[in-house]
Parts: sequence; structure tokens; C-alpha cells
Amino acid sequence: MSTSAVSRKRLSDLLLGLLPFLLAVQLLSWLTFFPNALRGHADFRQLYVAGYIVRTGGAHRLYDYSRQTELQDQLVSADERALPFIRPAYQAALFAPFSWLSYRSAYLTFLGMNLLFLVLTYHLLVPEFCNLLTEWRGLPAALMLSFYPIALALMQGQDSILLVMLLAAALHFLRRGRDSIAGLVTGMGLFKFQIVLPIALLFLLWRRWRFLGGFSAATFTAGWLSVLVTGGSQTMKFVQSIMSVGGGIAAGAGTIQFPLRISMMANLRGLVENLCASALSPETIKILILVLSAAVILWLGVDTLEKTIGDSLVVAIVASVLVSYYLFIHDLSVLFIPVLVALNRSASRVCLLSVSAAMVWISPTLVFLIPGRFYLVAIVVMTFLWSMRQYANESPHQANWVTAVIGEHRER
Repeated sequence: MSTSAVSRKRLSDLLLGLLPFLLAVQLLSWLTFFPNALRGHADFRQLYVAGYIVRTGGAHRLYDYSRQTELQDQLVSADERALPFIRPAYQAALFAPFSWLSYRSAYLTFLGMNLLFLVLTYHLLVPEFCNLLTEWRGLPAALMLSFYPIALALMQGQDSILLVMLLAAALHFLRRGRDSIAGLVTGMGLFKFQIVLPIALLFLLWRRWRFLGGFSAATFTAGWLSVLVTGGSQTMKFVQSIMSVGGGIAAGAGTIQFPLRISMMANLRGLVENLCASALSPETIKILILVLSAAVILWLGVDTLEKTIGDSLVVAIVASVLVSYYLFIHDLSVLFIPVLVALNRSASRVCLLSVSAAMVWISPTLVFLIPGRFYLVAIVVMTFLWSMRQYANESPHQANWVTAVIGEHRER
């Protein structure tokens, strides 16, 4: 057996060997969390109530935390504190129809929609995992279902899976030279602006104008709809609430703490704030985070980018996670796309790319082992970004390979 065949077998054995463990973690998580989610203790409560506020004519108080608390306790379930709605107002309008249902029915309906989004994502990514299919036809689907951020997004009733589908669609269109539509689809994910905006910034530095044209059209539409829904004053309150992430949110005369631990952020912000908290002042830490984030963007932005524009998006997704302003574990769902692409392209050998991709696939489960130090996962993401960038630039022939795969699927 050749060396490459041995390496390939080792990689596939590693992936297949870890699958039962990761799927067992998912099963235990579902058994523990699902009953609580049905009782209202899930992130979906904020989306549900935001939709209710808009549907019942209260959009002028959409970002009023006291009103959100009152309605979440009334319509969903009493909790220690409400989950604040910190998304653009247009998304609240999209969730308005769900508020016609009871919370339990709405949660189950959205769970079904998220499963449908996963099926669509799988089909959009078929050209990206042809090598993995040779190992086992069920491997790509198993990788998707065993990726803990995706499972958590399903359980929480989060919209992270919708973003994964939109980015998969963007990659699908980029592979086919439809850059404007890809930009438009990416811009439709602005409800997760902390991830989407860094992607757009990188495409600006790469001078991908058609992509940016589509993205700008989506941004203008989303902004216009949001102002139309809530008005200018609430839009400003939305901006203020975003700046409060990890700090406090004004609520009447008092201030309540935003329910987010920086230690759970697997990005530069989480890593720097936790490692430097005892050595540097808060102001210095903020400056350091900005400098490091800018350095990552510029490091990629000045790249000559021999890779195809589709590969550019895959790299940009990893970078966007690393430099994001805030990041929940379920937001790591978007990393499934670059992980899948990386494992597929390095399926013939064990290398830094395949190892770092496998580590990203596994590392979210560390939340059960080191919940107070989950920010260390950012180091894994950094290693993965480095390997993705190096591999993409060293393998311009991949463009021809992707084109061939797409052509084969079209003929079928």
C-alpha cells in the first residue's frame, strides 16, 4: 500500500472512529435540552417574541428590554432574565407569522424548517465533498449532523443554520461565476452581521466588485426594511444594544447585565480578553483586539489570491469567525462549510489542513470539558485559517478540479 493510501486510510479511520462519540454527545444533549426547549428555555424565545411585537403593532418598542422581558415571561415562560433581541428589525418581521402559533408549536415548526435548511445545504454542497463520498456515502451527512454547533443551533431554535444555507448557496453561485447573486445571498445573512460584514470587507479588499454589488443591494434593502419596521429612534437603540454585548444594557433607570460570557467566545475577542484580563486595562485590551483583527483582515486582504473566488469565500468564512465582534457556540455552525471543503480536498493525505479541519470539527465539544476556557478554541480556528490560506494559494489547480466536478453534475 502506498504512503498516500496509508495516510488516506488513517484520516478516514480517524473521522469514522470519532463519529460514534460525537453522535453520542448529540444524543445526550438532545435528551437533556429538548424538554427544556419545549418549555420555553431556548434562544427561540427572543425570535418568537420579537415577531409578536412587530405583528401586534409594537415595533416602536422592539428593542425595549423591559417590554421583551414582560412578553417573554407572558407568552413563553418565566425565566431569570429575558434574552434580548439584538438583530436588525427586518428579521423580527420575518418571524411575525410564527407568533400566530403557540410558542411550543412555533418552536417545532422552526425546528422543521431548520432541518429543511440542512437538507438544502447538503445538496448545495454536493460538489464540495465528492472525495469524502468514496470513503463512505454517508460520511458528509454524518459530519454535518455530528458537528455540535449545528446540533446546538437546532436545539436552541437559532437562525445560524439559515446563515449556513445562505453561505452554501453563495459558494454554489460563486463556483458557477454568478458573483452578483452570491453577494446578494450573502447579504441576506445580515441578521448575523458580525459574521457577514467581515466577509464583505475581505471581498472589498480583494476588489470583487460584482459580489460587492449584490451584497450592497441586500444591505440597502435590509436597512431600509428595518427602518421602515421600527423607525429611526429604535434603529439607534438597536445600535446601542449591539455595543452593549458583553457589558450592560440600559433598561429604564437601571442596568442589567447582558447574558453572555466572553469566555465562551471562540474568537480573538474571547481569547485576548481572557488571556490579558489581569495584565492589561480594558481600554488596552480593546485596542489590542482591534489591532489583531485588522492584522488578520490585512494579512488576507493583501493576498494575491491565486485561488478561485469560491475558495476566497471559504477562507473568508473562517476569518469572519475569528474577527467577529461577538460569537456564540451555535454561530460556529458556519465553519462546517470550510471544514467540509478542507477534509474533502485533503482526503488523500494527512496534513496540517486535514488535521486542523478535524480539530475544528471536534473542538466545540470541549464546551463540556472546559466551559470556562472555551475561548481557547480560537487557537484551533487560527490554525485552521492559516492552513486554509496556505493550501488555497499553493493549489491553483483546484479551480480546474471544481469546474470539472460541477460540469459532471450538470451532465447528470
